[in-house]
Amino acid sequence: MYYLGIALCLIGGLWIVVNAFRKSIWWGLGSLLIPFVALVFAIMNFAANKIPLVIYVVGIILLFVGMPSMSQYGAVPAG
Repeated sequence: MYYLGIALCLIGGLWIVVNAFRKSIWWGLGSLLIPFVALVFAIMNFAANKIPLVIYVVGIILLFVGMPSMSQYGAVPAG
């Protein structure tokens, strides 16, 4: 689930950035360089970004749900 969340976040995030570049070069550059500008853009232009925003949010939810299953890979056995 964790890796599916990563994939969905990447797909949704890239889709939002592409839409931002279609709107204006400044929105696109801001989305790439400044944290959370892409989310602000997606919310402000919700009609054009419904699907990518939903994909991004579902990806974030899957990331958090899948995190406990990934904890076994970072654990170092004591001893």
